[in-house]
Amino acid sequence: MRLNRKSLAVLFPVVATLAACNQSSPTAPSAASAVVTEGSQAAQPSASGNGAPRGRHVFSWNLIGTPGDYEGGCGQGRRVFVDRGAKQAQIVFHDHNDGWHIEQCDASGGDVAEIHSDNLGTLDVYARILGKPNGRLQVCADTVEDVTSGETLCALGTIDLTREGGKSRFKVQPDSLFDASLEDIMWNVETNTDFRIVQFRVYQQ
Repeated sequence: MRLNRKSLAVLFPVVATLAACNQSSPTAPSAASAVVTEGSQAAQPSASGNGAPRGRHVFSWNLIGTPGDYEGGCGQGRRVFVDRGAKQAQIVFHDHNDGWHIEQCDASGGDVAEIHSDNLGTLDVYARILGKPNGRLQVCADTVEDVTSGETLCALGTIDLTREGGKSRFKVQPDSLFDASLEDIMWNVETNTDFRIVQFRVYQQ
């Protein structure tokens, strides 16, 4: 088809406008992508190489497996002891608005350890298992029995950690396991004979 001068005069502004749109349009997706990427990075928690966050460290304690009934000290309020191969050892959590500390450190030989927790709305608890390979810790918080099936349920959640190969990393634990602001929480603890230690750390959110 042949175009006369009048047709070309009408067509050129349209072509120029389309070309300008094509040149400017790629910048919009790039800007949007940059915003999304930046937002995604900001949402990621900042963590160290062992998985612990970089927030303010408030309190820490170690749950240690002992080969028999423990009779020693509490290590300046930073240790709790439980039997290796424990069945239904018990640790109770209280919240008396007096900060995090260990009131009674012995959960071995039938004794009940006591830990005071506080401010779970603004704090997070992380844990990691160390020590001998295949060591295992299982915690059931506030056990209840299903009246229909007879099954034992963990009303406030569980912890299940096994020492595997490689570097062990901290993982955040549910607040419900520690938040005794409404009522005391009873942990029922089981370990195997390979269990040695779990580190707990409390951080500001």
